[in-house]
Amino acid sequence: METATRAFSITLFEERELAHFELNYEISHSQHIVRVVQFLFERLNAGLDSITAAYAGVGPGSFTGLRIGLSFVNTLAQVFHIPLLGVSSLDLLAFENSRWYNSVIPFIRSRKHEVFTALYRGADRKTEYLVLDRDGFLRFIRQHEPECIVAGNEFEDILPQCENLTLSGGVDGVRVVSSPPCSRTIIKLAQEKRLVPEHRYLKPLYIYGFLR
Repeated sequence: METATRAFSITLFEERELAHFELNYEISHSQHIVRVVQFLFERLNAGLDSITAAYAGVGPGSFTGLRIGLSFVNTLAQVFHIPLLGVSSLDLLAFENSRWYNSVIPFIRSRKHEVFTALYRGADRKTEYLVLDRDGFLRFIRQHEPECIVAGNEFEDILPQCENLTLSGGVDGVRVVSSPPCSRTIIKLAQEKRLVPEHRYLKPLYIYGFLR
């Protein structure tokens, strides 16, 4: 499950992908998550007690979306005694796009006109998770010269308004891709990085600080 942005997605796996649901729209996640999960399991003729592990994006991102999504998976863990794995939503954005680019700077907008971001090369994070204002973010881009910038949500007033700023354009020659973090990527990243679910309580990834 991934709920860090206005989009949310749920994917069911059993050796392969069985079902996937994704909605990229400004809605209340709390009104839809339970119904979507019930619908997917009903279509598969399976019960929630067949879940053996749960994977979730833990942010950074929308406080409300993360709280609702993680509350859901934490409840599953308590009821069915299953292990959990939490993955940074920035890691998901970078990992998904590292198939096409060696160096990636993903970002997710916060409500304070700041962004959560980090630098990745070869799908490995090379900096700390950061909170940057618009000017600081542009300096960060120019400092590291990535091949690609991945916008996890709205980006028009964060990146400079220039003629080549489109979904296939860029900033100072850098390609810009708009792609919310997706639940499909979580298990792929976990398998690649050999991350194993554990019996634990998942908490949102909060990043504090303000860098100008």
